[in-house]
Amino acid sequence: MDCSRVHLVGIGGDGMAPLAELLFRAGAEVTGSDIADSATVLELRDHGIPVSIGHRDENVPGAQCLVASSAIPRNNPELFTARKLGISVLPRLLALKEILCGRKLIAVCGTHGKTTTSAWLAHLLRPSGVGFYVGAAVRGLSRASWGSSPWFVAEIDESDGFFVDLDPEIVILTNVDRDHLSSYGSYSVLKEAFHRFLTKAENTVVCGDDSPSLEVSRGTDPFTYGFSTEVDLQARGVRTTSQGTSFEVFLHGKRVGEALIPAFGDHNVRNALAVLAGAHLAGISPREALERLADLPLPRRRLEVLMENGYVLVDDYAHHPREIVAGIRAIRARWPGRRLLVLFQPHRFSRTASLSRELGMALAAADIAVVTEIYSAFEEPIPKVSGRRVAQALLAHGGKGRFVADPERAVEELLESSAPGDVIACFGAGNVWETFHKIPEML
Repeated sequence: MDCSRVHLVGIGGDGMAPLAELLFRAGAEVTGSDIADSATVLELRDHGIPVSIGHRDENVPGAQCLVASSAIPRNNPELFTARKLGISVLPRLLALKEILCGRKLIAVCGTHGKTTTSAWLAHLLRPSGVGFYVGAAVRGLSRASWGSSPWFVAEIDESDGFFVDLDPEIVILTNVDRDHLSSYGSYSVLKEAFHRFLTKAENTVVCGDDSPSLEVSRGTDPFTYGFSTEVDLQARGVRTTSQGTSFEVFLHGKRVGEALIPAFGDHNVRNALAVLAGAHLAGISPREALERLADLPLPRRRLEVLMENGYVLVDDYAHHPREIVAGIRAIRARWPGRRLLVLFQPHRFSRTASLSRELGMALAAADIAVVTEIYSAFEEPIPKVSGRRVAQALLAHGGKGRFVADPERAVEELLESSAPGDVIACFGAGNVWETFHKIPEML
């Protein structure tokens, strides 16, 4: 990026904060703004990056470039001021492309599992000096590192469509699902965007268990992974224990060894296989990589166990039906026979409008589910679209639960229905976790 002074609008966002760290470590003078203080904002300030609370036009003068999160509306005063002053305005992913010029990009993309897969791959490749960019807080791993090797691992999301402009060396595609259709208009257009992205890479890694991923990888000769007997890298004999998940790994039908990961759920087994496949294409053999899996760092809010003492509290970022299904199955496998109570906060009006039926169906697998009002994520409300619609779909599919708009009251009602021995899980990509994390004190 041809500027030494950069201002980031929405700097506390999951994708923006690691970009701010990369720019800062590259020697740029970085400032930012956000709508409220947060743990992430405090971390950035600790690194020496000034962050203003509130979006105001006076935050912009002096910057040579302005980078905006896709969640920021076009009428934001800082964007308006930047354009009026002739300051260059870049979307987040295009800014990332600029600063990664000359690096060999390993792009981790897909509808689900990007954060875990990119964090785990960064961990495996760190001894070789890899740089990385991860869109969430991860225990034992910074959000971003410039690195010293030509390789750079980055979590690349498809939400705003700009990912197709990147130039990856390797693409790891975890899966393809119906999401962010408000940006694309249709599922077929979304799939075509993934196809275009994969065709730009020298090598591709694709989940062989996911038929849409295989569809969009046509013509790329992908290295495949999964449980299917047809894949290049296969997991067999999966076992869930109190320590995590173990499984055997086979490369082209030949046993490589046994893996142990400190996470649970079949989806995390697939994430680990994706990491092994990516490391293999980057020059690390699966046998060597297997040894590094046991101490994988765990991303925050990805089936994060907050408490296991009488009650079990599990916090998860799941906000899509497929993610909720995977989370519930993983919890059932880890704590078989226990009642499961779920707190769910829908994320975005557009997603709730298109997926309320599927969300309700997924939540019906819990013993009790309480649904809160929607977290807007900067979207304008859609008439007649509410969390109540998800709760109604839950009941229509035979589930037990109700709609309680306020998260704090929803937690109280969930606890009133609970008993020692229950597993209580929180699902949602909004701010519901802030209330959920108070439960240990409430108990």
